[in-house]
Amino acid sequence: MYRGDDILKIYDEDGNEIGRETRETVHRQGLLHVVAHVWMFEENSEGLNIFFQKRSAGRELYPGKYDLVQTTHFDPDEGLVEGVLHAMDYYLGTKVDPENAAHIGSLRQHIDQGDYHDNALVQVFSVRIKKALFVLPDAEDIVKARFEDFADFVHGRKDSIPMYSADGLYISKSFPDDWWLRKEEFLEVVEPYIRGALS
Repeated sequence: MYRGDDILKIYDEDGNEIGRETRETVHRQGLLHVVAHVWMFEENSEGLNIFFQKRSAGRELYPGKYDLVQTTHFDPDEGLVEGVLHAMDYYLGTKVDPENAAHIGSLRQHIDQGDYHDNALVQVFSVRIKKALFVLPDAEDIVKARFEDFADFVHGRKDSIPMYSADGLYISKSFPDDWWLRKEEFLEVVEPYIRGALS
């Protein structure tokens, strides 16, 4: 599942499906395809937290950086929400009620690094839960930050942000060089959605 020989749908510039290719071909040739970015929020008595995952040191892009808790490609035969929930369960051992997963917007992503080309229609999702449970080894590097701290960090009002373990224990401060920040996505899609939901 989700390997280089996975089959992905590809699209033209008008968003029309034009065929299917392997994931390896899609990224080697920079073919337009769809991905999901999951912003996962935990609501508790102290407010709202956002979960992140530290990328492995062996990753081709941004090794060792803090990133979204989940990004995923889609199987050609699955819907968007179905694909997100499936990936959360498969990679993190986290079962999410479909009612708590919302498609909140989309944007275009272009990344060119060496022979790797990511030309993606990003579907942005908010997943909101009361208590996070991560049960798989892939989830060992999951951390969280307070939403307001993260917002201040992205806007440049703070130059560091405290990070906490998934169960709420303080770990350390993080700094801009520690992140694949996805600033545009947060400012244009995620923050307006969350501010609206909170109000």
